[in-house]
Amino acid sequence: MILDCALSLARGQADIGVFSEEEIVLLSHQQPNDNRVIATIRDVSRTEPFAFEAVAVVPATHIGGLAGLRGGRYCHPGFDQTEQRWSPRVLKTLEKAAARTDRCADATTTGKTAEEMEVETLAQFFGNACRPGPWSANDTLDADLKRRFPSLCSLCGENATCSRYTIDMGISVSGVNNNNRHIQSLECLRANNSDTAVAYVAWQHVREFFNIRSPELATSYALLCEDNTLSVLTAEVLASATAPCSLVKQPWSVIVATASQAATLQASLQSWWPNGINPGGNTWQSVLYNAIVGGSNARVAFQEGLPTPLEYTQGIRNFTTIDASTSCMPIHRWCTISPQEHAKCTWVRNAAFTMGIEPYISCQQRATTFECLADIRDNAADFMATPANYGYLSRQHYKLSSVKLVENSHSNPNSFSRVAALVKASSVESGNITRFENLRGKRACFPEFGGISYMAFVRTAHERGVISPSECDYARAVGELFDSACAPGALANSHAIADSSFNATNLCTVCRPSVAVAGESFTCAYNSTNMFYGNNGTIRCLADPANDVAFLEVQNIDQHLASANITTSSVRVLCRNNTLLDLVAGVEIDPNCLLAFVVDSEVLARRNDALTNSLNTLLDTLDFYFGYNTPPSAQLVNLKIYSPFDGRNDLLFLNTAIGLTEPSSIAANTQARNYNELFRHLESCTGAAAPGLANRNFFSIMTLILMGVITRFVVY
Repeated sequence: MILDCALSLARGQADIGVFSEEEIVLLSHQQPNDNRVIATIRDVSRTEPFAFEAVAVVPATHIGGLAGLRGGRYCHPGFDQTEQRWSPRVLKTLEKAAARTDRCADATTTGKTAEEMEVETLAQFFGNACRPGPWSANDTLDADLKRRFPSLCSLCGENATCSRYTIDMGISVSGVNNNNRHIQSLECLRANNSDTAVAYVAWQHVREFFNIRSPELATSYALLCEDNTLSVLTAEVLASATAPCSLVKQPWSVIVATASQAATLQASLQSWWPNGINPGGNTWQSVLYNAIVGGSNARVAFQEGLPTPLEYTQGIRNFTTIDASTSCMPIHRWCTISPQEHAKCTWVRNAAFTMGIEPYISCQQRATTFECLADIRDNAADFMATPANYGYLSRQHYKLSSVKLVENSHSNPNSFSRVAALVKASSVESGNITRFENLRGKRACFPEFGGISYMAFVRTAHERGVISPSECDYARAVGELFDSACAPGALANSHAIADSSFNATNLCTVCRPSVAVAGESFTCAYNSTNMFYGNNGTIRCLADPANDVAFLEVQNIDQHLASANITTSSVRVLCRNNTLLDLVAGVEIDPNCLLAFVVDSEVLARRNDALTNSLNTLLDTLDFYFGYNTPPSAQLVNLKIYSPFDGRNDLLFLNTAIGLTEPSSIAANTQARNYNELFRHLESCTGAAAPGLANRNFFSIMTLILMGVITRFVVY
């Protein structure tokens, strides 16, 4: 991962690293002067000094420069084209230069996404276009935008559905691929020729099109330059490997070394690979070449002067810093809770900016999750990912809602939150605890007040009729059911008891063991000072002779039982359907017996906030480019937002996350649906319905309503 490599180089823990085209641009912003570029890695068949050049091709009769494209026809290679490794920033460079999609001072952004603002501006600027491929990483929004702005798909051809070109490409010519999106864009330009038409394509394909496919048309077209001048496509111009002007020049990928080792390592590589190509044979030099450079299709060009990353990219990819950039959307503020998490956030922020992902992100560090939740509530921050254990507190006390739920790996049984009710076998016998209705007046143990186990019990108690569904005060509901309990944090303001008129003292009385332990000070604190706090503490609580039942997450249950000297035969599992199940060591509890089987974390934002839709789609975009499911063609920067960073786990997201999904009762992910259902009663009490992504498509809305009516959802 680029983060690990860049940090290792900066600390002198590594001497050499390889960075892709977009990664070296990111490095020039993030670590501009730390290292030296000793070589570039190029395509063996290419002589150009750049990985690509993006150019605007217009009729030679065009007047008015970039502004003169207003009302014209626009042919784009597509947002899913893979032959050229174009980032969103590159794909949209002409649009920003001509239509000024980054300036919308007179437009309202309330409830809108960055993609919506962008497409609205383009539809008002261009007359007709083909802009194929996904306009948003969120499928619902993508479909909605294409329905609302069909003019931007009108030149793609019949039955194209804006996903590709279906125009008649005419005859095939050797040396020109008619299925190439850039060639198709140029044919779109030719077929829709007018003084205001434009195709935004790679220079190498302009040369193919006008040198080989249609040389008789060449001088009828020109490149439109940033200074609004034209450069006619004469034979001399088309003979050049570099364009006379381009909107984007992309540097080649590079081999980077630390400043102290750069000269020595460059000399070594030159001696091992004197021609810059794989020396071949069964040699270690060939093996090293394959490992670093990538095989026979690549060649190495050694860099003179050993420039810094900033020096290497200057004059090639120049764009302003994130703090000096303009955008239609307000910056979205990500709250972090440690220096390491803040550092990871900063890398994600700058990587997203380098790629051209909008809205822009800022990173704001606080000391604790509770401080972040308060900041989000008070509009001093916008979002953060939190463990599911904060679900109740975030909704009840901080008035937040889930904007995304995580997806967890099914290959890792500890990825999900799995909550069960454990009853001591002695209590089953002496207290006749065989049903949830038998728990009234008993003594209970919880890992934390309002935590995921607490919520799972409340949800089940509502189902079984043990707690009235009209009771929205969850402290009172549980406190009046049990004789006493240990729910750490039950008296803390951070845990929302200040919002309740109920005296919750009896939710803390069980936190003091019935037999005093010398040297221990017992509190109702929600930290390790309370020996009954957390899942392992809940097992210790159950071990106390006076207590009857414990509700907890059952990950690592065997170890927790062993540490409390409890045998599996001395406890029973009280299932959600009011049956009892034996607990068998090393055997997972049947999901149908669990009180909850849900995702382990979510992304929180303010309830009913105008930024919700924008934030939702931003997270989808980050997941697309920096998630685990990113296709190789789209992985322009090897940065994984769900992975450990700098040797630390669970930064920004828990390491158990593998993706994101909608906070909906019709989500495809079962555990996500279960989590959403877990908080349905609470949200009906607080008006905190999960926002999701607003969808203006009437038929989509009706589909969701119908599915919600005919489908029965169960929280396992």
